[in-house]
This record gives sequence, C-alpha cells and structure tokens, in this order.
Amino acid sequence: MFLSYLKIAWKVLLRRKFFTLTSLVGISFTLMILLVGVALYDRAAGAYAPEQYPDRLLFGSYMQLKMPGNGEMKVRPSYWLINQHLRKLGPGVQVGISAEVQAVAAYVGGRKLALALKPTDGGFWQVLQFRFLAGRPYSERQARSGEAVAVISARTARQYFGAGQPAVGQVLEANEKRYRVVGVVADVPTMRFHAYADLWTPYEPSALERQPEVPFGESELLLLAPSTAAVPDMRAALRRAVAAIPMDGDSRIAFLPSTLGESVADRLLARYNWTSKPVQLFRVLSGGAVALLLLLPALNLISMNVSRMRERASEIGIRKAFGATAGTLAGQFVVETLVLTLLGGLLGLVLAAALLRGLSNGYLAAYGHFQPSLVVFGWALAATLVFGLLSGAYPAWRMARLSAVEALKHARA
Repeated sequence: MFLSYLKIAWKVLLRRKFFTLTSLVGISFTLMILLVGVALYDRAAGAYAPEQYPDRLLFGSYMQLKMPGNGEMKVRPSYWLINQHLRKLGPGVQVGISAEVQAVAAYVGGRKLALALKPTDGGFWQVLQFRFLAGRPYSERQARSGEAVAVISARTARQYFGAGQPAVGQVLEANEKRYRVVGVVADVPTMRFHAYADLWTPYEPSALERQPEVPFGESELLLLAPSTAAVPDMRAALRRAVAAIPMDGDSRIAFLPSTLGESVADRLLARYNWTSKPVQLFRVLSGGAVALLLLLPALNLISMNVSRMRERASEIGIRKAFGATAGTLAGQFVVETLVLTLLGGLLGLVLAAALLRGLSNGYLAAYGHFQPSLVVFGWALAATLVFGLLSGAYPAWRMARLSAVEALKHARA
C-alpha cells in the first residue's frame, strides 16, 4: 500500500510542476540558509584547534573602567595590569597575553607578501592548542628576553620559503625586522580571531603598556581552566585578583570575561553599537532567525496544501464514488507532503554543502573548511516534516471526510 502511495505521489508531483517547484524552492532554500549559518558559527565558536576546549576557556578582551567625573569606559586591559596582577589565578590555570593582529609586509623575490602579525607572550601557547607541523612555540623566557623569534603558519612557510622547504631555523624578515622561525603551525581560520595570524611573535609592549599603574592598554587576557568544573573557581579567582588591584581615589575596574561563543557574539554585534549587551541581542536575533526560517516553509506548505486540496476536489469526489475510504485518501495526501518535504530537505543539504565548499578558503573565511552539520540537518528536516504533516494532514482529513457529492460540489464551486 505504501509503495503505491509513493508511486501516486511521485506522479502527482510531476503533474503539478509549479506547485512542486515552489515548495521545493521554499524548503531547500530555508534549510540551506540554516545549515550555512550554523556551520559558519560552529567554525567560529566550536571545539576546534586552537580553541580545542571552549568550555574551559575565558577571554578578557575588555574591562569596565570607572573613573570619578568620567563615568564608565569599556577599555582593553594593559600588558602591565595582566602581567603584574593576573598571572596567578589558582593551580592548573594557564594564563596568556596577546594583542590584536597587525598588518605587516614581507618581500620574497621582489614580491610583496601581506601578513597578519599577532604579538603574544609565552603563556599564549599553553592556553591555546595549536597543531604544530614543525618545531615548537617560543618559551616565556624567549618572549621576555626580547629574542626575535617567530611561529609562522603553513601558508606563510610555503609562500616565503617555498613548498616543501624547511622553515624552522630559517630567517623571515617582516617590516624590516628579522625573525628566526622556531615553529610552523597549521593554518588558523580568520574566524578564530583570538588565535588567527600568519606570523606570531613575542609581545613587545609599548611604553604606555608597560607603564606602572596604567590599567588600560591594547592587550587581551586568555585563560584556560584545568577542567570544566574549575571554570567557576577561575572566574572567582579573577574577580578577587581584580578587586585587589590598587587604584587611585574612587577609580574602579571590573573585568568582563567571556566564553568563546560570547566573544564571537560580542565581536559580531558590538562594533555596530546597537546595544550594550551584544551577547543577549545575538541570542535573541539567532533564535528569532531560526524560528522565522522554520516558519516560512510551514506557512508556504499550509497555503499550498489548502489550495491543492481545493483543486483536487473533483478527483476526491470521483475516488470516493468508486469506494475510496477517507483514510486511504488522507494517507495518500500525507505521503505526498512527506515526499515533497524530503526532496526539498535533500536538495537543501546539497545546496548547503556546495555553498560551504565555495566559502572554504574564500576571502571572507580564509583557511576555513566548512561542512554542514548532519545533526542540525536532521533536526531542521524533522521540524519541517512536522510542519509539513500538520499542514497537509488537516486539509487532507477535511476533504477526505466529504462525501462524493459534497466533494464534487466543492470542485464546481
């Protein structure tokens, strides 16, 4: 019986090409957008190297500085503040310092090579889990001594030294400074903005960054707890350490540590100054977008199914006259809806995979390798199927319950 339903459903969908095409476009486009959005966010905030343990990470990119007469300011912490007061936050807690990437230039055979340089301390390599292809990270001792060493990405090694050529121990010159390469790491996607760079070198704080008693600067604090259960203790230790920092007069500072996911949301929305709480806004916008994306194909299916049932009233009347039961007719219409939804879902998966493949290593997501999440696809397809069943079952049940005469009257109307 079910096989005959499938055959009839396939023939009906081929016969009503406009209805089929419209429904397929709505379902596939919705699932494609949802899968692409989730894949991009997952590559930015998921458990991938170098942020392999996002549930144990905290980032202190900003702090609230309260100064009498000046109100509150959201500023980045200084190297001095982190190095002097926040180095020891409990057993097993790894502490690192970094700064925003800087655009530098190197020249190879008369060709300019644009590079992104990220200054870090030695602890940076303990907090984040880079995949080293050759060599090793520079140590805290090397970073503090001002030794001109560097870790470079695999792409930089290929472009500067040549494919297949050893890079460790060689000298790379960028912005008229010579660095001895001590390690080569796998390329980091630009979306992992806490870790991304082409060239990592020891932090050389500016005079302002090193000046005692100046809490604000251009640095970022990175923290890794020894376990997920230790994260609350790490937060508490950070609060105590910040509260113990001596401040002039009534000045106060409060750190705003964020998880990896929160920092991504803050990065996406904070620059637009839409709200002082970008993380909460991001969650609301994301939830609303997902709900809207799932609602659109449902509304489309409902309207199309209602219209389709009215158009097929004569068919229902004739089949009822020849003895078809209400259950048989309703079952056929439900199977048609299921087939249409599954076809749209599979098409959406193919389109999402193709689009993500095109985005991989593109300008907007350099070094990124994206693929649709089958778990998200399964849940989204299940939700679409539920909406499809609800939208197809009710009108099918209503029309199937009509007598042959009533159905034929509906067809003439």
